[in-house]
Amino acid sequence: MTKSTLIKVAAPCGFVLVATICATAARTKLGFSELSNGRGGINVEAVVVPDGFDKARSVKAFKETLYPLLRQNCSGCHSTENTTGSGAQAPLHADVDVNLAHEYALTRVNFRDPENSKFVVRMAIDRHNCFDKNCATAGEKMLAAITAWRSQIADMIPDVPRSLPASQKVTQEQILAWIEADKAKTPAEAKEFIKYTSFHELHNAGVSAQGLNNARAGLSKALNGAARWAPKIVNQVDVNGKGILYKFDIRDYWGYTLIDTSAPDFALFYAGSDDDLSFAPAKVDLNGKPIKYAALLEQGHKLKPEVTRDDKFARLVWARVLRGNAEAATATHGDHAPPTFQTDEPSAVPNIDGFIGKRDIGGNGREYVKPENLLYSEAAQLTYTLTRPDVYNAILAIPGYMWRFEQELGVDKSKGMESYDYMVTRKAITIDSRFMYRAQTPNGYYWKTFDVFTTGGKNIDELYREGKVTHPFWQNPIPKFIKNQGGTTPEDLTYVASLPLGSYANYTYTGQEGAQASAEEMIWSLPNGLQAYALFGAWSQRRVDAFTQIVRDPRLQRYVADDTNSKLTWTGEDGAVTDQRLNNGSSCIGCHADGMNRANNDIRDWLDEGGQRIPKGEHGAGAWLNDPETVKRVRELYKPSSVMRQKMESDRQVFLNAMAQVKQGTVLGVDKNVYVEPTIWTIEWAQHHYNYPITRAN
Repeated sequence: MTKSTLIKVAAPCGFVLVATICATAARTKLGFSELSNGRGGINVEAVVVPDGFDKARSVKAFKETLYPLLRQNCSGCHSTENTTGSGAQAPLHADVDVNLAHEYALTRVNFRDPENSKFVVRMAIDRHNCFDKNCATAGEKMLAAITAWRSQIADMIPDVPRSLPASQKVTQEQILAWIEADKAKTPAEAKEFIKYTSFHELHNAGVSAQGLNNARAGLSKALNGAARWAPKIVNQVDVNGKGILYKFDIRDYWGYTLIDTSAPDFALFYAGSDDDLSFAPAKVDLNGKPIKYAALLEQGHKLKPEVTRDDKFARLVWARVLRGNAEAATATHGDHAPPTFQTDEPSAVPNIDGFIGKRDIGGNGREYVKPENLLYSEAAQLTYTLTRPDVYNAILAIPGYMWRFEQELGVDKSKGMESYDYMVTRKAITIDSRFMYRAQTPNGYYWKTFDVFTTGGKNIDELYREGKVTHPFWQNPIPKFIKNQGGTTPEDLTYVASLPLGSYANYTYTGQEGAQASAEEMIWSLPNGLQAYALFGAWSQRRVDAFTQIVRDPRLQRYVADDTNSKLTWTGEDGAVTDQRLNNGSSCIGCHADGMNRANNDIRDWLDEGGQRIPKGEHGAGAWLNDPETVKRVRELYKPSSVMRQKMESDRQVFLNAMAQVKQGTVLGVDKNVYVEPTIWTIEWAQHHYNYPITRAN
């Protein structure tokens, strides 16, 4: 195979993949798969089948094992047989064409660790349209079928190499000696910026060769994913070829910034949540100073005309990383903590056991390691810390208000309301339906959601079956932008009126000014091709987490019973979920494993198909469906799924191109797939290894 090079060029819609310069012009070497969508286009998937894999033999085994289960339980949506606007949903793993179904199924099985196959996880953890008596049983059936498939083709699965035998343990003394040997070869002017990270704790703990690949890719994704202005993917470098000790230059990630850091007293701002101050009135920042609510919301940095190199910013970011998640939410009693729970803890426990070096005591009373005293960071610890909500917000410099952040990102609003492509999706990760839209920035795409509070003891599907519609955008599909913390005028198109705070229990939409019973998730593409995340709350203010009455991280609620997980009760009420919330950073990374998750524009598809499926009960769409002007406007603002799917696949392609560069530079062996979300895999390993608690916002 001749050498190939991936390139990007700047275009009006941002960075897009243009070509693969390769003598063979082999599209299979993109680093991601391009599969038929069954409707004349393509879908992109992260997994690329390794060379030498006998697909014909695998199809035969698939047809005898997993395929019947998929056909029986998934073909209603994930097959080209469904010709509706929202049909033929990718992945097409249950398609009537067994060969096409097999191609997609290969992107969702983990033959080395079948229990972590996406097919199993979607049942056992995500609770996605579970069949059988419960989700655990559905997951077990998926696992049994995948295991049976694997048993027939096990000899075709490539071995994953280890640079060191599993039996050869690595001591801390060896790590320190390797570091000193490398430092002796490092130019003096670069030593301050070169940092070392070690995978020997994972190696010594018996982590498999594939697990070590997960951790290497997970760390690189965490580093590059927290680099807001870095122009390209840069992977950590193996120091001595043993696959254990790596180094990186912090300037590659944080040596670029749009922020003006020239003031002598410039500092990264406090990156916690105003909501946390209600739970922790004694909260202090890293220097021990009390946090003022108003000052928190007004936080924003002075910006330069363009991104420049800035060593000072790199130093400040690295120093903040080493402080750990000390500004996290301090209501630590996560299990069934009621919303009124308060704590007098001044700051959170930073959870920095894997930062090796002399400890100092900060102004907040917590231990930390100064940059000059750090010997090295344990790799899983570093991945964990980079993705903690308060650390993540700080090093991505996310300001206090949403409107200010959109200005910084350069969200294109030049066409007014028509700048956005709007969607309403009935089934999303949120408890209720989801309203969202897409826009452009100079670096690519920008997505934002408006997700509403829901409450009441019933399952949301039960309420809809009774005609009790609870999502305001079914009743009022034309979004109304308001000024309240949304910028200088409503025309800033930042903040959408949904349900006024305090009235959401009745699901009464008024479109009025004021704080809203909603939360917002922002996803935007970074210059290096990965994507980053931000959460905002009812006053358009930055948050570190999202209430469980809006959205839940299924990995944090995995031990909650199926019926309990689907209820809308407040945390602390009988039968409620725990108050372990979806966190900015890690939860978003875990959910968006392949970039943008696919969704259907149900409001438009169902309208085009006669409107019978659009909810019409109490607070439903019964009134406007018979109003020609409203129907016309909905069609103007809401593109059909056939259009939105192409945009999503384009956005996924940008992300998967960046991830291909991560995996190519960090994964050992011929099989460059990781089959799990590598960063979340590493985070969960660190939590278990260091016994870090999963608290309200951690």
